[in-house]
Amino acid sequence: MKSLPELAAEAVQFFRGEAGFHRLFCEMKKKYESLGRIGGTISLASFTKEEKEAIAVFFGKEMTRVSLQAFAKQLDKTRFAGVSLEELLVHYFGEPLVANKERREAEQQEKAAFFQRLIAACPSGAEWLTAALEHPNKYRLLHQAYAQQREELYASLCMVCEAIRQLPEKGTYERLPLFAQKVTGDPHAFDLHTFQGKLLLSALEFYSRKKYQLSSVEEVNELLQSFGILREDILNFVTCAGILAETKEGIHPVFSAACETNMALNVPLREIVGLKRAYPSKGTIVFVVENAGVFSELLDEAMPIVSTNGQLNLATMLLLDSLVESGARLYYSGDFDPEGLKMADRLAGRYGENLSLWHFTREDYFTSMPSVPLSEERLAKLQSISSSELQPVKQEIERCKKAGYQEAILLMLREDIEKEKTNLKMKIDIDIHDTKNALPSEE
Repeated sequence: MKSLPELAAEAVQFFRGEAGFHRLFCEMKKKYESLGRIGGTISLASFTKEEKEAIAVFFGKEMTRVSLQAFAKQLDKTRFAGVSLEELLVHYFGEPLVANKERREAEQQEKAAFFQRLIAACPSGAEWLTAALEHPNKYRLLHQAYAQQREELYASLCMVCEAIRQLPEKGTYERLPLFAQKVTGDPHAFDLHTFQGKLLLSALEFYSRKKYQLSSVEEVNELLQSFGILREDILNFVTCAGILAETKEGIHPVFSAACETNMALNVPLREIVGLKRAYPSKGTIVFVVENAGVFSELLDEAMPIVSTNGQLNLATMLLLDSLVESGARLYYSGDFDPEGLKMADRLAGRYGENLSLWHFTREDYFTSMPSVPLSEERLAKLQSISSSELQPVKQEIERCKKAGYQEAILLMLREDIEKEKTNLKMKIDIDIHDTKNALPSEE
């Protein structure tokens, strides 16, 4: 008498010899994995004629659906009686049958163990790694890598955690390639287009406790800078005039000389991060404009002014931060297009009551004589504008579908600066007069 394993092996050999059964067995395996037991039915609607004929011969009649329990009963009527359908499927596929639920639980346990090993080995990144394990949708890149290249992921995560441990001390800065060289021996290890570079950004964003748009070059630069890492500190510069600055040694001589001669400065990020303080050379207002051409036209007014040169790069943001910290008030004027409003909206959100939107009304928009058509793709950018003060002009741009530009309202901008300059002069004259009256008269 044959043993049960021998009988099962013989059954497998028989069914493998019948070409029409393979698809049915695959579907029965899927059904078992789904239910976790022998049960359910399989539709034969999409089966081939040959497959249906083989199944009909087995059952002794034509079938449109096959119940797994019915197949098990029919199997017991054959010479393979005693071999359960579950045993047959195990031998047929050469692996245990595991319910999907059990498989998922086992996979989760294995993944948790993977992260626990990492956390034990890399305590500097423990909090981030724990968050990544608990929120797979938020850290999709990491979990995709776990499924595809687990060993490489382990090594990369260890490297990133080591980078977290070796971040520059507060108030000091390191350039990204040199930081990568120090941590890994490879200056390109954290290049931001690489997988490891993206992991580093993910970790830094987590520890910053802020949300950054990591598709934005400038927001990435700002995130890195907040941890003392500089990505590009020479070509990233801010254009300004009439601004005084101080380092730990005292007043910066270049800023001071530029104010005395009313010279425009292009100050690289390398110098900006070394400043302890920045403030307007006169008054408390700093005029901020989007376009370099407008900046140049207004430069002759010899008033504190900054140009964003069409983008809010890190050097510009840090200088504006320092000006606001010193008590300055910012007046910002830009273009009447989606990109211009997005910059205005970002600045309004960052500086709040310390910033005034300068000529951003509906009337100013019409004064700019908008004539350049805007595509639907560009208009869609307006949806993210949240400043209540910008809503009226945003709605007019959406309605007219045309852009207006800052150059067209240059005269109004100049008039405002001239008024401020006159007010400052009057104030200075009053102060001088009051000082003279306060002095004791000569007898």
